[in-house]
Amino acid sequence: MNIPHRPCCWLLLFLSLGILIGHFLPFPLIYWLWASVILIILNWIPAYISLLLRRRQVMTRLNKGVWPLYAAIFCLGAALIHVAHPPAMEPLRDWQVQLKQSFYRYLDPDEAGTMSAIVLGDRSQIPKEIKVAMRNCGVGHVLVCAGLHLAMMATIVVFVLKFIRIPRLFQGWLSILFIFTYALLTGGSIPVMRAAVTASLLLASYIFELESDAFNSLCAAALLILLMNADNLFDTSFQLSFSAVAAIIILCKPLEEKLSFLPRWMAVALAVSTSAWVGITPVQLWHFGTITPIALIANLFIVPLLDITVALGLCLALAGLWAPPLAWMIAGCVKVVFNLMVVIAFWFANVPFGYIQLWSVSRF
Repeated sequence: MNIPHRPCCWLLLFLSLGILIGHFLPFPLIYWLWASVILIILNWIPAYISLLLRRRQVMTRLNKGVWPLYAAIFCLGAALIHVAHPPAMEPLRDWQVQLKQSFYRYLDPDEAGTMSAIVLGDRSQIPKEIKVAMRNCGVGHVLVCAGLHLAMMATIVVFVLKFIRIPRLFQGWLSILFIFTYALLTGGSIPVMRAAVTASLLLASYIFELESDAFNSLCAAALLILLMNADNLFDTSFQLSFSAVAAIIILCKPLEEKLSFLPRWMAVALAVSTSAWVGITPVQLWHFGTITPIALIANLFIVPLLDITVALGLCLALAGLWAPPLAWMIAGCVKVVFNLMVVIAFWFANVPFGYIQLWSVSRF
C-alpha cells in the first residue's frame, strides 16, 4: 500500500499541541517548556510514532528526518498564543457597502439582510426567525459565507475563463486572485479564509499540473490560519469549518460506495451531507449541547437552492451597481429561490425531534 506523505498534517498536529499547552500554562513556563519539549521530541516521540507506523496501516507517516522542524513548530505554537494580534483589517470595505446597498434597493429588508449574510458575510441584519429556523433544521452554515460559497464563485470564474479560452496558467492565477479578493470582501472570516487557502493550493496544483492531496491541503490551510492567529484554534467557526471538511474528505468516498445501490447523484449528495453532519456534531454538542438529525435530509434540499441563491445574489449585487434594469429582473429570480429555501427551512425546523437540545450551554 502506497501511504501518502502529508507533512502539513504533522506540522499542524505539533503546532496545535503547542498552542494548547501554551494556552493552559502561564507564559513564564514557556522558557522551560521549550527545552523540555525539544528533549522529549528528540529522544522519544519520533521513534515511538515510527514504531507504531510500521505495525499499522495508517493514512499518514511521520518523516523522522525533519524532527527539528516539528520541535520548532511545537514551541512556536506555545509562544504564538501569547502574541497580541492587531484587529482584522477591512479592505474593500467601501465596495462591500455599495454591494450591500444593492440588496436593500431591490429586495425587502428581511431578504436583503439575509442575502447580505449569505453573499457578503455581514450577519448583523439577519431576521431572528430565519436564523432560528436555519439553526433548528441544522443548516445554519447557509447563513455563514464559507467554503460552499467560495467554491461556487471559483467554479463560475474558472468556467468563464475556460469559455473565453484564457490559457491554463492565467486561469489559475486569476482564479486565486478572485478568491482572495472575494474572501477579503466578505470580511475575511475563518471559514472563508480556510476555503480560500485550500482552494488556492488546489488551483496551484492545477496550474503546475501536480497531483494534489485534499487532506494535506486542508491541513496547510489550518496551519496558515493558526500561524496568523493562534487563538483561532479555540474559535467555534474554525472548529466547525475544519471538522466538516475533514469529515467529508475522509468519509465521503466510503459512504458513497456503501450507497452505490442508489442513483449516483443521490449517493453523492447523501454521502456529503452525512459526512459533514458526522464532522460537526461533536463540535455542536460541545459548544451548544444540540444535535440536529434532520440536517441529514434538510441539506439535500437547501444546499442546491443555496448554490443558485449565491450565484444570483452576486449577480444582483454587481448589476445593482452597473445595470439597474437588469438588476430588477435578477431580483425577481432571487426572491423566488430565496423564499423557497426559507419556506423549506421553516418546514424542516418544525419536524418533531429534528432539533434536540441535550443540555444548556450554560453548563460550560
